[in-house]
Amino acid sequence: MSQIQSFSRNNCALLAVLCGKYAENRTPAARSGLEAKRPRPAYPFPELSSAGRLEVHTLFNPTPEQFLEAQRVVQPNFLYIQGQQLEDEKEIGSLVWGDADVSDPQAFSTLISPPFPTIVYLEVPIGEKLAQAVHSKGIPYVIYWRNSFSSYAASHFRHALMSAIQSSVSHTWDAFQLAHASFRLYCVRNNHVQSVKLGPRLLGDAPKINISPPETEMVDEEGSSEVTPAIKIYDEEINMKLLLCGVPCTLDPCLLGSLEDGLNALLNIEIRGSKLQNRISASPPPLEAASLPRGMVTMRCDISTCSSSHVSLLVSGSAQTCFDDQVYIPLTLDTFLVLLCKVTWCSPVCAASREPHQE
Repeated sequence: MSQIQSFSRNNCALLAVLCGKYAENRTPAARSGLEAKRPRPAYPFPELSSAGRLEVHTLFNPTPEQFLEAQRVVQPNFLYIQGQQLEDEKEIGSLVWGDADVSDPQAFSTLISPPFPTIVYLEVPIGEKLAQAVHSKGIPYVIYWRNSFSSYAASHFRHALMSAIQSSVSHTWDAFQLAHASFRLYCVRNNHVQSVKLGPRLLGDAPKINISPPETEMVDEEGSSEVTPAIKIYDEEINMKLLLCGVPCTLDPCLLGSLEDGLNALLNIEIRGSKLQNRISASPPPLEAASLPRGMVTMRCDISTCSSSHVSLLVSGSAQTCFDDQVYIPLTLDTFLVLLCKVTWCSPVCAASREPHQE
């Protein structure tokens, strides 16, 4: 059974393949008649539905032919494969579509047809070999679980991952890091998972960013030359404040580490989606004016981030660099990314009259 719809290609198309005897009972359409009287699970598993940038297409227990046809029609950016939904809903089982076991790594990898998705998420236990077989086909990113896991842990990570993708044009690497930080914060810290090593893993390379701006040779009136950076950002003028809200609790390393990694991922998402909106001539900082080499210009640049936040930067550079969009914009954003996207510490503010407690 399938739910294939037509959507604009501007969004992220997700093809979700669910399997098991009870897989369809989780969809809103299935909750009718006698099925509506079934007791709801103890944990309210979020439904897979289209929202924001995410376009969800669902298959239930497909045949290999139906799976291949769905890929041809949808051409998904994101392929989500879930193991069997067992009746007790406590764990995710192996990969069985109807009566067919498709968990063999080589056999399953042949079912993924071009054009390949950017990301494949294998929500099946002990899925490392399966992930390696899929990744070897040239699929850039594959998420998998090395061990067995509970439905609760899988649901929390999946919901965090889907939320990151549907809310912004995020890189797969950043979306995974954000979801993994959320998983550590709630599942590992609250002992729903014994160790972070038992959590989801990612096969794929981190995005490469060039953080070494080229240098420009400036020649003064006496004929001597001086090599200077092509562009300089006056980062001492950049001041960003983050307000973190939460219940009073013990500030242990797991909490602070999860917050740090999650905030870094959020900032990366914000900056990778930035755009240069405007730039105008400006005066350099008073203490810098005398040291600027001849021929350097100073500009005020307005940048909008992925969520439409606005940041103003004061930069100096050669006229050629500052007015060349092909060079200037990547240099500005890459350097800005290095300046901002590293949270090194958190300053907690707690009510003095309340005792912190463990969640």
